[in-house]
Amino acid sequence: MWRSVFRGRSGRRASLRAAGRGLFALAAIYTLVAAIFTGVLLSKIEREAKFTRETQIPLILSQTRNAIKAERMASLVRAIYLARDRRLERQVQLQVQALAQGFPFDAGVNVVAGSKRVAILSKEIATARQQARDSAVQNSTAFTFEERATAAYSEAIKTLDDMGKELSGDAALAADRLAEEIQSGAARTRYTVLATLLIPGLSCIVFLWLARRHLANPILSAIANLNRINNNAPTVPHRTRPILTELAMIDDAIYSYGETTSELRRKNVVLQALAEEDSLTGLANRRTFETFLKASLSDLSRLGGTAVLMIDLDHFKSINDRYGHQIGDRCLQSLALVLSSIEDLSKPLSARYGGEEFVVVYNADSEEQALVDALFLCRRIEAMRIPVEGEQSMTITASIGVAFSGKNDPAEASDLILRADKALYSAKSGGRNRAVCDRAAHTGRHVSRAGGNPIR
Repeated sequence: MWRSVFRGRSGRRASLRAAGRGLFALAAIYTLVAAIFTGVLLSKIEREAKFTRETQIPLILSQTRNAIKAERMASLVRAIYLARDRRLERQVQLQVQALAQGFPFDAGVNVVAGSKRVAILSKEIATARQQARDSAVQNSTAFTFEERATAAYSEAIKTLDDMGKELSGDAALAADRLAEEIQSGAARTRYTVLATLLIPGLSCIVFLWLARRHLANPILSAIANLNRINNNAPTVPHRTRPILTELAMIDDAIYSYGETTSELRRKNVVLQALAEEDSLTGLANRRTFETFLKASLSDLSRLGGTAVLMIDLDHFKSINDRYGHQIGDRCLQSLALVLSSIEDLSKPLSARYGGEEFVVVYNADSEEQALVDALFLCRRIEAMRIPVEGEQSMTITASIGVAFSGKNDPAEASDLILRADKALYSAKSGGRNRAVCDRAAHTGRHVSRAGGNPIR
């Protein structure tokens, strides 16, 4: 089918093919020219690198080695001057002479002459030290020989410093010359490459920009809008209308489809919220609660049983009469916030049952555990502070009826709600701010105020 469609639009297909062939030809020419000039430039760079490796780098390394030798000679001269043993002085003196003979002629006339002079001075230091030791043994003065050794040491150190400065200067000069040659070669290469590739490079950029703008961008925009529709996000129209008729039709169709989908999605969200949530508190509504309770009672994988906490604010009518319905709504919203933030409950659901009545259903281990949770909830509610105009804050309390259905004692949803409601009535009649279990309500057994112990 698609082949027949494309054959029916041979004119548009031919134009796209011609554009593709033209781009391919330009790319081939660009590649050939770039390869030729790159080969020439790399050959030149290779020759310069060979010259640097065979001439410049050995020169720098030679100067560096000579500088290291000079530092070594300075250390040996210090060792001769500080030594107090004739054998050690002789060994160090031989090392100095060996280093002095190791300087090549290309190191410079001053360096070679200085190394020989240092060798002679090291010998004078050793000789003066030996004469000083001999004079001390014969109880004659040795001060003159010590002065000769010190003078020879100072002259040797000064000579070595001059040698080091000359060698460092030569190495720095060679390194600077090498860096200058590399920099000039890099500049020539850069300008040549820019001059050679600027025109074809700009041409390729223009062609690629045209292809991206009029071919790739509409396709990518259509794909992005399809992904947005798939992710339930609104579609975004393309900034410029595609030149190609087929792409323009596809873009319009996808955008219209996305707008329709978004509108349907918004309506579904509103309907879902109206069907499942309470508009004031944001909790689940009564219908959602009853559906959830039936599913929980029929869940065979639950470990314990299902607990229902029926919660009613105490004296809520007097709050509305005294402070107004706006403060009353604030109390309901605060209670809803507490119920939605209860921790350590297994598979909980908090819902507004109607008016000032709320309900919590969850999986509990036992009836006793559900009663403990209800008492804890009473304390949480009593600890709330509701801001009131003209006053700092007010407190509210609530009464809670508890009903529990275990695996071994299954109950219908309506029966469990009725039991919780009766337990709530018992908590109200027993003084409010209490939690009462439905079985305790049948036996007249109540629970004291929040935090208290069960009493009869």
